Amino acid sequence: MDFKFSKGTGDAGQQDAPGEKKNQSALLVLLLLLVGGFSYLYFFTGLIKPQQAPQPAESPAPQVVKMPLPAPDSAGAGADKNDATPKSEPAAAKEAPKPAQPATAVPAAKPSPPVKAKEEPKKPEPPKVAEKKVQPATVADKKDKKPAVAKADEKKPAAVKSQLPAAKKAEPVKPAGKSQTAEVTPKPKKTAAVASGSAKAAPVQAASGGSWSVLLGQYVIEEALSADMGRVRKAGLEPVVKAGSRKKSAMNRLLLAEFASRGDAQAELARLKRHTSDAFIMDQAGKFAVYAGSYLLDVRASSEKKRLTAAGFPVSIKRAEIAIPTQSLTVGPFKDKKAAESALGKLKTTGVKATLVKN
Repeated sequence: MDFKFSKGTGDAGQQDAPGEKKNQSALLVLLLLLVGGFSYLYFFTGLIKPQQAPQPAESPAPQVVKMPLPAPDSAGAGADKNDATPKSEPAAAKEAPKPAQPATAVPAAKPSPPVKAKEEPKKPEPPKVAEKKVQPATVADKKDKKPAVAKADEKKPAAVKSQLPAAKKAEPVKPAGKSQTAEVTPKPKKTAAVASGSAKAAPVQAASGGSWSVLLGQYVIEEALSADMGRVRKAGLEPVVKAGSRKKSAMNRLLLAEFASRGDAQAELARLKRHTSDAFIMDQAGKFAVYAGSYLLDVRASSEKKRLTAAGFPVSIKRAEIAIPTQSLTVGPFKDKKAAESALGKLKTTGVKATLVKN
């Protein structure tokens, strides 16, 4: 048999080897990437690494309070203290967990010398005081003395406060002061009385001095008033015009017409106002009367009637008693009667009739 080997088979085997190497290298790279990613997640993140449970907080250790030992002063005192210590120790044990109240222990005073301790039994009462207060001084007791001093300082303000209310209570007792103020207050009344007396004295002086004036009369017509005022000024005096009392007098009213409605009366009044400013409306028994004016003098009323009739407003004269306000014309007042008489003489020379009036 003839076996033939061709070059093609050798080349195919050589070509497959590099392809396998490439696959192996790719798998190695992928494996390295997976290992690197896993290590990163494990060491640098808490996703894979197990979390440790938090340890419970340790409770604080109980504090032990050491009590001072009893002083070996006498057998009787020692026995009493030994009997008292078993009762105080459980209380101290109970109060031990409260560190905020270290001042519960009774502050101990300085130990008295043995000579004084021997002399004290001679007296009946001092031994009891010694049994309660005399205790050996320790470092803890010295520290406790400061709170005791603070308590003593706190008691002092309380004593001062207790004295202050007593002082405050003692202050209100001032009847004498109140009586003095009551006596002082009537003084303004005296001054008021003096003021009223001076006020009363002033009118008396005014009555005796400047209580005279010259009265020229009461005027209803402005024309007569203005004429007399001119005469007073010619005499060298100053006229004084004051509002007087109302005086009833007969007046002449010029009636135009009566209307049932106020609107018609207002319309007629508007037409009449163009010719006279004295026109007005009056309500009479449910009707509205339009008047062209009201005049005191008959001559003035008749002349106005003629003028309005010529203008197309036939009016009629109606007489009525009306209370008219007056104005009084005086001169003065003067200090004395002689000055008023001299002013009256000057006015008479001008033809004015006047009289003296005492205010």
